[in-house]
Amino acid sequence: MNSVLLLAQTLTNLLTAPVGSGLPAGWNLSRTKGAEPPAFNVTRSHTLQVIAVGQAGTATYRLRSPIPPPPSLQAGSLTWRWRAGTPLRAADLKRRNTDDSPVRLVIMFQDRRSIAYTWGNRESRGESFASWAGRNRMVVVLQRAEDADGSWHVEKRDPFSDYRRLWNNAPKAIVSVGVGADTDGLKVRGAAEIGDMTWHAP
Repeated sequence: MNSVLLLAQTLTNLLTAPVGSGLPAGWNLSRTKGAEPPAFNVTRSHTLQVIAVGQAGTATYRLRSPIPPPPSLQAGSLTWRWRAGTPLRAADLKRRNTDDSPVRLVIMFQDRRSIAYTWGNRESRGESFASWAGRNRMVVVLQRAEDADGSWHVEKRDPFSDYRRLWNNAPKAIVSVGVGADTDGLKVRGAAEIGDMTWHAP
């Protein structure tokens, strides 16, 4: 039984968090300079809803135990589901003033590098590039504005493989996950949900 638990690790406490407005215990809000933070709510289906109206910020959950990279190149996977109901058709993630997104999943590594898996607009699905904030922050676009029709999308990524590809270096352990939204550039409303964030060991 223990080996089964180790193979699939739920990364956050959303499944046991009480339903209601605000961040559950164990989550910390990282503010974006010059912007009010989004509203976060735990839904009845135990997802985290984020609503940003000209707002920006990220809620971060620190893992109880860091996830080390596999000893070999054998791939594990991070899975989650998310949906957005507000297409941000004027967003451009490569420009500082319009890098808005209804939802991002941010993976933070032990060396303070991070990968933001995000909804984009003009970018291609699967496109990756350095954030305008610096090369320690990488962006990987998984969905586009045209996908923001309220339907659920299930994602599967290997952050350690992405780390090797993006930085051409050996990956460090994963220490936290974050859920962010950003509409302060376009001054519009963004609404999304995310849940079931699970690490599957190789």
